[in-house]
Amino acid sequence: MATTVKLHLLRVGACRHLECMAARGGRWAMMDFPALCGLIQHPTRGWILYDTGYAEHFFTATEHLPERLYRQFLPVDLPPAELLTAQLAALGLTTADIGTVIISHYHGDHIAGLRDFPQAQFFALRKDTEQFLALMGKRWRATLQGYLPGLLPDDFLPRVQAADDCAQVDLPSWLQPFTSGLDLLGDGSLLAVPLPGHSHGQMGLFMSDVDGRPVFLIGDAAWSLPFLREGHLPSRLVAMITPDRRRYAQTFRGLHQLAVKEPALALLPSHCTVAWQEYLHDA
Repeated sequence: MATTVKLHLLRVGACRHLECMAARGGRWAMMDFPALCGLIQHPTRGWILYDTGYAEHFFTATEHLPERLYRQFLPVDLPPAELLTAQLAALGLTTADIGTVIISHYHGDHIAGLRDFPQAQFFALRKDTEQFLALMGKRWRATLQGYLPGLLPDDFLPRVQAADDCAQVDLPSWLQPFTSGLDLLGDGSLLAVPLPGHSHGQMGLFMSDVDGRPVFLIGDAAWSLPFLREGHLPSRLVAMITPDRRRYAQTFRGLHQLAVKEPALALLPSHCTVAWQEYLHDA
């Protein structure tokens, strides 16, 4: 039987953009897109993060052009109380208590806090890491694709492990069309699931929480749970800057199927207030 974990879903800042960017048919109105990260308590491996959300390092990395365009296009709000370090402290934790950070993908709103965890090991899919590292020194290209290489810790390479090297295991049959995952810790507790399209190697995370509820963190494979349930893809403008539009649509359709046929599954996009509130309410 797989080990169960406890998930705390934290809001670590937010950006503002048009709702219609998140889904075709959305309103032409500004809305908050929270940056959510998962704080996971494992019974033997301690504290683990899925992404970090925003951090003060984001503002340092976007102080000058061309990187400044990032925060001008997506204005960011990060109140002191929402800093990940502050939320950890409120739980009686320090950054040294975080032993592992699982990186869904390398966009700035998902990795801005990596430098705050000097003792952590990182997991990411190999293709995503390779594509990100290939942008080093190419500041305009990186910025236009949503990447900020300056957010990486100086000693990142020796600390990152390719999730691809972990044992491949079968997912529960009811999760189809997603059939296999990567057993990150070797005990079945945290299964990495490739969710290609939004980035070159985006990684979702499937787990069972201590209350017995199945949870699927899906990064930016969808931006809105209500629109995912309705099957509304992001705007065509977003599709134009997606690395692989065909695979993104395929991933999205698979998640839409799950959202419809498995209402007990907690599907958690990284930028959806509704999903965050639903999960907190059910917890």
